[in-house]
Amino acid sequence: MTIQARENYNKCMAKKKYLNNGWKFKSFKLNSTPADISTKLKSWQNANVPGTVHTDLLDARIINDPYYADNELYLKWISLSDWVYLTKFDLPSELIKSDKILLVFEGLDTIAEVFLNNQLVLKSQNMFMKYDIEVSEYLKQKSNVLKIIFYSPVKQAKKFETKYGKLPVELESSRVYLRKAQYSFGWDWGPVFPTTGIWQSVYLKQKETVEIEDIVFRTAAIVQNKAELECDFKINKAGRESCSYIIELYYSNVLVKTVEAKVSGNSAAIKFELDEPKLWWPNGHGKQKIYNLNIKLFNKNKLAASKEIKVGIRTVELIQKENETNTFKFKINNKDIFINGTNWIPTDSFLPRVTKNKIGKLLSLAKEANVNLVRVWGGGIYESEEFYETCDSLGLLVWQDFMFACAVYPTDKEFLESVKNEAEQNIYRLCNHPALILWCGNNENEWIWYRQYSKDISEMPDYKIYHKLLPQIINDIKPSQEYWPSSPFGSDEDPNSELSGNRHQWDIWSFWKDYTEVKNDKSLFVTEFGFQAPANVSTFEKVIPKKSRTSQSKLFEFHNKQIEGPERLFKFLSAHFPVKLDWGDFIYLTQLNQGMALKTMIEHWRTNSVTNGCIIWQLNDCWPVSSWSIIDYDIKPKLSYYFVKSAFQSELLYFQKSSKKVVLNLNNGNLKHELRKVKIYLWDYKSNETENIIINLNSKKRISNGIIDFYEEDLENKIVVCSLFDKNDEMISRTVLACEEWKYIKLPVAELKAEVVITGAESYIEVSSTSLTLFIYLTHPDYIFLINGFNLLPGERIKINLIKTGKSEFRKTDMKMYCLNDYLESR
Repeated sequence: MTIQARENYNKCMAKKKYLNNGWKFKSFKLNSTPADISTKLKSWQNANVPGTVHTDLLDARIINDPYYADNELYLKWISLSDWVYLTKFDLPSELIKSDKILLVFEGLDTIAEVFLNNQLVLKSQNMFMKYDIEVSEYLKQKSNVLKIIFYSPVKQAKKFETKYGKLPVELESSRVYLRKAQYSFGWDWGPVFPTTGIWQSVYLKQKETVEIEDIVFRTAAIVQNKAELECDFKINKAGRESCSYIIELYYSNVLVKTVEAKVSGNSAAIKFELDEPKLWWPNGHGKQKIYNLNIKLFNKNKLAASKEIKVGIRTVELIQKENETNTFKFKINNKDIFINGTNWIPTDSFLPRVTKNKIGKLLSLAKEANVNLVRVWGGGIYESEEFYETCDSLGLLVWQDFMFACAVYPTDKEFLESVKNEAEQNIYRLCNHPALILWCGNNENEWIWYRQYSKDISEMPDYKIYHKLLPQIINDIKPSQEYWPSSPFGSDEDPNSELSGNRHQWDIWSFWKDYTEVKNDKSLFVTEFGFQAPANVSTFEKVIPKKSRTSQSKLFEFHNKQIEGPERLFKFLSAHFPVKLDWGDFIYLTQLNQGMALKTMIEHWRTNSVTNGCIIWQLNDCWPVSSWSIIDYDIKPKLSYYFVKSAFQSELLYFQKSSKKVVLNLNNGNLKHELRKVKIYLWDYKSNETENIIINLNSKKRISNGIIDFYEEDLENKIVVCSLFDKNDEMISRTVLACEEWKYIKLPVAELKAEVVITGAESYIEVSSTSLTLFIYLTHPDYIFLINGFNLLPGERIKINLIKTGKSEFRKTDMKMYCLNDYLESR
């Protein structure tokens, strides 16, 4: 094989002019508008592209922060009104001589008419689609006028519902008639802001005479250190003359494979092999090796077109049967992978505000929490390129829903055609990301249908979308991902059965069961489960006025969108911990309860032999809210985040309870054959007596048969702290057990000391305690603590690195330390 340095091919790049600048907007037709601003709305205001009407009104200081207090209630008129956007531009010199010019919209939200120099060139009806319109005949060299009229998404949805009929839908019923992010109509964690606007970039582009399109790269198999690879692509060209092509595969800018052939039609399908491939692995299982694939097309020995994409070599299998027994597991590169997952929702109600930096921070925090899969939920959007590229680099697998959620959807001809185009576009756009391993038809549609009507899912009006149309598209394109019709789904009559497929576990929390009930769960794979807690204090302080910062204020409850969500917070907190009404105390204790819940559920499924993965609902928020998230809207981890990080680590100490005893076990997910030491600290909180036990072990087994047994009489009046150490005496895992509910226990007065070190080289804090101190939580408005929610034995000291997230320097007076001892002090 010839190895040579990579050349940089930028030939045949289409000429392009972005039209994101110079936009203005005003009302086109107002509805229920406040009288004091209606006149101003009829005048042109500056607009941002990408943007939304809501954010443009905010930037123009016509409305106040939509997230503040209950402002949401007073802004409904925005989505009930029609709006017009306009810009003027000259044709750039590099495009003047072009034969064909395309006007490209990467995203319009949603029902819109586009006029170029007073000519109607597009009617948009799908937020998830890219639109390319040939506009050469309408363009002038100077003073072109591009105008877009956006029609009220609320009124348009109602109009379609009136025409076609009301369908069985959770939440706002008319939402299903628009191919638009469904969460914008409101969800049980999100506000009602049905947005409208130019939500992605717009530009002019020269249409080339020859273009390479729709590349699909696959790893067919990995056998004996050899990868069997496949690459399909289409050629958009005039005429039928044959062309030749060269496919080059580069790793670290070094050419490792070349394939040459001729193609006579408008498509090509190539198979080739690569010796000693460098594989792409998910987080925790190996490195993320990325190749560059370059396709060059020649016509009469002259380079006519070239295109380069990034690819990864990896296989994926979804296993549903094993030894004639139902299962649900993923194999990556022929290896079983237990899924430590989180669900991802859009990170803002106003999507153009989402930055690459915000996506990177959230996904990096997910990786730091030992997550290896992110599920992109079907009520949001197909995410940006930056999202999937970041997942590729971090080793975060992606479960990708198609954008259908909690409803029956229309099946008229026009709707199905739009869905088909949407699916094809997004599959081609995303399929070459090695992180992406599964396309899922919808979120909960089959389950809700079965639960509400007790009818077979084949009787669903939109059954053909998820079981015929989408699978057929997948089969035609043949991406390197698996397809699954819905979540949850399985071979049983009940789509949410424990006996087959994947499951959403909402008996706990939403159906009022406590998290301790998870001990009875035998799910094969859990795609949703969760427990609520409020956002962090510093996040809520930005949107809740000082006088309303109480645990039972109307505005605090307004920022919890689940029906009876606040009531659940109190019920489940009171089952385990003392209830404190002070705002900061309430937030700490409910976040602690959320952490305990997630820890308990994760440990159960990680150590249950039939379960192959669990995906937390949810990672993030789209606004400041009490929700199931473990990271709040300001990208600040809740206390529960650190419990998840611990529960997902590869080596995990955990307690397993039975009727008369408690067993301390080790789950060794990485099967490391290394010496380990377990230190056990027992404290009798009535007699104040302590006991220390040390056990040496070799952690060869994924799930041990028990390190030590504790019987009921051994644990009376005791707290047990068990710690796992490596051969260098570095702590790997720690778990704590109380003999009864925490609310009944008395703890010693916390005696914490904190020393902060901020230099040019490093920033950290050292925390020490002279007493047993439990669930210590450090908060600061402008810093994140990499270790948090930790426990200290008497005399222990811990060093914690800091990450600056705000503008101010670290002041110790801005830091607050919480711990459970403060609420359970011995009197």
